[in-house]
Amino acid sequence: MAELRAISTRAEISPTRFWNEYQWGDLKADPAKLMARYFDAHLYFANWGTHRLMLRLPKARVDAKALKPYFGVGHAARLTSVGEHVLLDLGSDTEEPEYDEQSDGALAALSPLRAELMRGDLRPAYLAWLLAADGDHVDDDAEEPPVPTGLAKLTAAQEAMVEFLRIDVDLVAAGAGGSAAVTDDDAAFRRWLAALSDKDKTAWLRRAADDPALALGGELLRTFRVTAKHDRHGARRTVGELRSLAVAQRAERENAEAARERKAKAAADAARQRKLTALARNVDVAWTKLEKLVETSRYDEGETLAVDLRDLATRDGTAAGFASRFEAMRKRQLRRRGFFDRWKRANNSESSGE
Repeated sequence: MAELRAISTRAEISPTRFWNEYQWGDLKADPAKLMARYFDAHLYFANWGTHRLMLRLPKARVDAKALKPYFGVGHAARLTSVGEHVLLDLGSDTEEPEYDEQSDGALAALSPLRAELMRGDLRPAYLAWLLAADGDHVDDDAEEPPVPTGLAKLTAAQEAMVEFLRIDVDLVAAGAGGSAAVTDDDAAFRRWLAALSDKDKTAWLRRAADDPALALGGELLRTFRVTAKHDRHGARRTVGELRSLAVAQRAERENAEAARERKAKAAADAARQRKLTALARNVDVAWTKLEKLVETSRYDEGETLAVDLRDLATRDGTAAGFASRFEAMRKRQLRRRGFFDRWKRANNSESSGE
């Protein structure tokens, strides 16, 4: 903590966290070097569009050989060795400035990615590859790495990763097209455990005894997945093929969204017309109620009812009658000027298109 304080006098520093916000300038240190020495996770975002996520993983707890094929294309996703750890460095930039502040819980949402990778889940690694492959500097003929199972059903942390790093959701969907569905491998996992030799079982027990804090279940699952090679199947596609699939996926998604919007609008319009038709059966009662609402200063309810009466008149071609009746009410309720000023402002805004 003293070493970190020497780097920044403004940062919030605790035994587990280093946090800083800059309105001008930036941190006078290399975050990657700080990660190598002190931390397991790093999150950075700037309102000019830069997002960066770094994760440090113990080499003894991950299959570095399995991770390697997912890194090495482009500069957005890098994997480096730092002593007894490997460091995942993921970055995203956009030319559109961002002024919405990220929530303080963003790192908490992303940090489970570490545990997933240590359990042998390669989906975060594939997403990192998609992030890098989406750049224009990656050749179309570059082949994808092994496609993990379960890309069509991401975890909450993986969804957060896609959002924070702005990975193209249509490219993710294209990648998921070559991914097998997640299956319950609990039975196969238990059979694998039962088949372990006494020597291997003893080795696992000794490892647990030597490191009581070890997440033994996650370690066993990772080893099982590596041995079973659950994440290696199917033909490899090129970046160009994935991009073409993403274009088709985007068109399909946008068409589906447009269809849903049209359906929702049609349903809302139909409901509106039913409401106006019901109102038409009791117009005089509605006008009496409106004046009572204005008289008792219940302006929100009054404005809603006045809008309904106005729309009904417009639909039925009696707008002039509505205007005349509304003006007569205004003259009777001169003491309720607030309501009519409010109505005038709202209608002027609508007529000017604001």
